[in-house]
Amino acid sequence: MAATKTLALVLAKQDYRDTSLLVDFYTREHGKVKGIVKGIRDGHQRYGSTLEPFSLNEILFYKRKRGGDLHQVTQVELVDLFPAVREDLERLSYASYFIELIDELTETEEADPEIFELVIALLEFLATGASAKRAARIFEIKFFELLGLMPEIRSCVICRSEFPDPAFFSVRQGGIYCRPCALKAQGAMGRIGDEAAMVASTGVGIPVSRGTINFLEHARRSPVKDLYRVKVAQEVGAELEKVLRRFVDFHLQRKLNSLIFLEKMGFD
Repeated sequence: MAATKTLALVLAKQDYRDTSLLVDFYTREHGKVKGIVKGIRDGHQRYGSTLEPFSLNEILFYKRKRGGDLHQVTQVELVDLFPAVREDLERLSYASYFIELIDELTETEEADPEIFELVIALLEFLATGASAKRAARIFEIKFFELLGLMPEIRSCVICRSEFPDPAFFSVRQGGIYCRPCALKAQGAMGRIGDEAAMVASTGVGIPVSRGTINFLEHARRSPVKDLYRVKVAQEVGAELEKVLRRFVDFHLQRKLNSLIFLEKMGFD
């Protein structure tokens, strides 16, 4: 078996037999790696980490030559526990959401260094004391962009008219409609009284303002550190949360435990 040393974020862990752990890591060079860490729970201080969720560690693991994706991890050294994030329940909850989303939507051993760097950047963002909700929206936008799933936000998905105003976001179509195309999709003719309510209630899409579209585009293009001080109007924040939450739910097979907790605590 070939030995590999790498930086790794802990995505999830579970007890295995009496003294070992099964751990899902996300690494920069190898993507998601599943490992067994033997003897870490026997109390002999053999390892320099207890492998807390979203902690950054340096690990040494041995890849199996024949079949199977469960590798043996023989060294674990803690690099960063992100203590400022763990001291606040809301920030801790959002950090848990980041890693649970990655665990759910990435494939085993498909490397994407940009996803690894994105998680580190957003954990550091949370540690600054900036808005945890804003950090979550930025993470969602950039993560789906890296996965190739970012919705079309610059032009109507039907007629391709650029930056329509008003616009209606469709989860199913993966982007925005302009008003004429939204009405055509609904089979509507002529002027209607409560157009936004009609579109929202019939599944064509939900109304989104130009401010929301502008933030989506700005967050998509800008480095995370350039977004630290970006202010978001309350109305835009509410729209972003509604649009992105529906988009995330559409791509998930199950409701994430972290999202259930965030909703229960009133953080999201």
